[in-house]
Amino acid sequence: MSLRCRPTAVLAAALLAAALPSAPAFAAATSGGASPDAPAPTDGETTGTGGTIAVGTPLASASANGITITSRSAALLKQRANVTGVAPASLGQVRIEQLGADGAWTAVTTAAVAADGGFKATWRPGALGAQQLRAVAATSASRAADGAPQLGVTVYRPGVASWYGPGFYGGKTACGVKLTKSTLGLAHKTLPCGTQVQVLYRNKTLTVPVIDRGPFISGRSWDLTKATHTAIGGLDGLVTIGALPLADAPLVKTPYQAPPTSGKRF
Repeated sequence: MSLRCRPTAVLAAALLAAALPSAPAFAAATSGGASPDAPAPTDGETTGTGGTIAVGTPLASASANGITITSRSAALLKQRANVTGVAPASLGQVRIEQLGADGAWTAVTTAAVAADGGFKATWRPGALGAQQLRAVAATSASRAADGAPQLGVTVYRPGVASWYGPGFYGGKTACGVKLTKSTLGLAHKTLPCGTQVQVLYRNKTLTVPVIDRGPFISGRSWDLTKATHTAIGGLDGLVTIGALPLADAPLVKTPYQAPPTSGKRF
């Protein structure tokens, strides 16, 4: 994305932006772009990339030992997430536990059981990726909690995303991908080209590869292609998304592996 880094281009964009009283979409678009200086593809020209889209983050639910636990299947790192359920009122209180990387269960919150058996608790995820939760009687020892209902929650890192595309179509991204109106992908400063990233926005997820470098404006973590921004239902301007690089997924082949630029690693 060397085009975005050229002083002349940046100055011209800044002067034009100053002349526009209100243009959030323009500001978002000028934060990204394709790099015409990227090396030519060696194995044929890439004109687009595929994506896997899923609408909705359904409720996950599990029942065992007379307890039912329910939660959204997606959550954001360090942000409040709800856990609800039903348990015998005689328990008085349930404990929500999370499975750690060491294989041990740790309490993350508790909830009082109402007279009708319902309970509701909140927790703040502290780790990314697939997490396991379970609900047990608050008085139960860990070893007595075997067989407790368990469910999975995928945790995403929140970040601000801009978008780009118009004005750069036909050019090459830093990863050597030809940018078109239908190209699905995103830019990140440090993740390797081809890394598959699952994007969460308003209960919709879309998995797309890293195809570019950027964004180069403070406070922004991602730059989405216009096709990606449209696919997740984004409006003009900036959006706050959840993002999760899929460590176990193979890299999508790109013509060029661009070096990382300065910036915080994911």
